[in-house]
Amino acid sequence: MRIVRAVSGPGVTITSAETPRNAMKWPMLLSLARLPAQGRMVDVTSRGKRERGKNLSLYRLAAFLNRPLVRLLFRPRVTGTEHLPRKGGYILAANHLSGWDIWAVAYRLYPRTVRNMGKNQLFGRRFLGPLVRSLGAFPARDEEGLAGGLGAAVALAQAGNVVAIFPTGARRRLDKEHRLRTGAARSALEAGVPLVPAAVRGTDRWRRLAGWQVAYGPPVRLDDLAREEPVRAAREGTRRLSEAIAALERSLRS
Repeated sequence: MRIVRAVSGPGVTITSAETPRNAMKWPMLLSLARLPAQGRMVDVTSRGKRERGKNLSLYRLAAFLNRPLVRLLFRPRVTGTEHLPRKGGYILAANHLSGWDIWAVAYRLYPRTVRNMGKNQLFGRRFLGPLVRSLGAFPARDEEGLAGGLGAAVALAQAGNVVAIFPTGARRRLDKEHRLRTGAARSALEAGVPLVPAAVRGTDRWRRLAGWQVAYGPPVRLDDLAREEPVRAAREGTRRLSEAIAALERSLRS
């Protein structure tokens, strides 16, 4: 069983019956992600299993009922599905235009459940929190009483889930460039799972019932970064991801 212990100081100690070759490089990464509060012990594998065991019946029902509606109203055109891993967990990273993006990138993955990050404020509310969780979301940041952020993304991916992350964080405005954050690449590197780029178009024009376009690309190469210093590896992985997403966006405009 893999255990992560958060201790006072600049890093986190990882102990395991089979410690991976690059295990000593990733304490800094987990510390930067503020995985657990200091002084606590968290079994990330168990956390992933608990998250996977959450009651997601509402998500499955909503996905089942909404697919015909989405097909009728937004007429999704999807390419690159051959790049999506058929089994096992992975990180799915896409550009972010509107709140409909998660439905767009998850449309062709049905019946697989896609987990995604949500604002922490949503999970602290008495009735809204359980509702948001039942729709597959988990907190974007790890806070006292809320297990989320990079730690949850890693655990969920290792447990075999598809985890959708929008690296720009906020929805992108057309008049403003957004630099990608490193969370998607970090999660994939730490979890040891594929990092699949995706791009969406048309979701920001849902009021006009504009057609959706979705493109998936081949997984971003990360295996050569396993021995790199964590921060450098995450930055290089994010640079490659940014180029892959940009290329997919261009393909949707052509």
